[in-house]
Amino acid sequence: MKKSLIVLGAAAMVAAAAVPALAFENEFHGMFRSYGFVTNAYSAVPAAAASTVPGVAGTAGPGVFLTPDRHTAAYFEQRARIQYIAKASDDLKLVTHFELDSLFGGGSATKYQGTDAGGLDADQVNLETKNVYLDFNVAAPVNVKIGIQPWNDAYQGVFGNFDGTGILATGKFGMVTPSLGWFRVAESAGTAGARFIPGKLSNDLLVVNAKAAVSKDITVGASYYYLTKETNAFSAAAPSALAFHTAGVDAAVKVGPAALTAFGAYQVGEYTNNRDLSAATLGAVAKVKVGPGNVNVSALYLSGDADTGATSNSDYSGWQQLSPGGATSYFSASNMWLLVRNGATINTSSAIGGTDLTKGGRGFIGAFAGFDGAVGKTFFATNLGYGQTAEKRGAEQKDIGYEVNATVGYKLYDSLAVSLNGAYALLGDAVTSQTPITGGTRNAADPYLTFVRVDYTF
Repeated sequence: MKKSLIVLGAAAMVAAAAVPALAFENEFHGMFRSYGFVTNAYSAVPAAAASTVPGVAGTAGPGVFLTPDRHTAAYFEQRARIQYIAKASDDLKLVTHFELDSLFGGGSATKYQGTDAGGLDADQVNLETKNVYLDFNVAAPVNVKIGIQPWNDAYQGVFGNFDGTGILATGKFGMVTPSLGWFRVAESAGTAGARFIPGKLSNDLLVVNAKAAVSKDITVGASYYYLTKETNAFSAAAPSALAFHTAGVDAAVKVGPAALTAFGAYQVGEYTNNRDLSAATLGAVAKVKVGPGNVNVSALYLSGDADTGATSNSDYSGWQQLSPGGATSYFSASNMWLLVRNGATINTSSAIGGTDLTKGGRGFIGAFAGFDGAVGKTFFATNLGYGQTAEKRGAEQKDIGYEVNATVGYKLYDSLAVSLNGAYALLGDAVTSQTPITGGTRNAADPYLTFVRVDYTF
């Protein structure tokens, strides 16, 4: 009997060895970021304040409410992200990414309210889903992603930079890399009390991109995005485009120590109040290697409209972001903190106008320059920027103002960095005059932002 068991065991081992082994890998990545602020540019606003600018006043979103007497506040906030990748092979993996945000002491404003573990005893449910998608190759040149995934436009994020639910296919055919995708960005029941039926009232985004590597130093691209909107439920901002097309081109060129990128796009479509949409954007970014660092220069134009859209029958010329109010739009190349929302912010963004790059549909014109670098484990950066609206309304002015900011930091470990940061904005007449564009009051005090930042990645 014992010999029989030995023989059977040996046979089983031989059979198991004959079965192809499934190589399965578990990958964990993530980050931790914490800010300690001392600033008069905090985002708390009076509940009764009225404003037509999303995310500034009278809404739950972050933004600076500008007044003559701004008190200084001190607070901490943190963000942690944890990514787990279940990798079956180089051709198949499941990517999951989660986020936990907290305001020290617990929050009563912005997205923290009611779900913030930063309060006493910590107990709250605030694990947020960032990404959950399947990533696989159909054939050698085609990759497909299905699920909640990151996506960024070809215009430095001024149309949309978001995590959303959809399907994206990307190919590689010689010098050309095309991609085709579909995202469902909103679902709604329509009127209050109506029965919710999935797919009945939805907002869908079709994305088509193509990049061509003309040489190792030159890449050109073309893009087309079409947003259909059966509902305006994913944003309370109004009026807004009902459905519109965005078509553009972009290019990236390397010349010696310089890396240059540029883009341009045009929008047409239907707008509320029987108006047609006709809007545009232009932008350029340059990074030049100089000594121990880089000189960074960028410029942005977003067309605006001098009318609110409520009464005019003419074309509406305000650049449309994917989400009215700009919650999913960035221009991180500016390296600003107060004039333009910085991409490294957590929740208490202190940008003038909140998350809205277009300043309530008035458009934006900005120019930015700076220098960043490192010497050993010490890193540093300084930036100067200017912004104004592209159009004004009535007695308004265009000049938003100037910002100067600086950073100096030290890498305690390869994956852990600590820095001191400061930003100051010299406000212009557009936000301090008799008719400010930001929902604040005239003669507003200049905002400033100082903070300690801790970053850990793994």
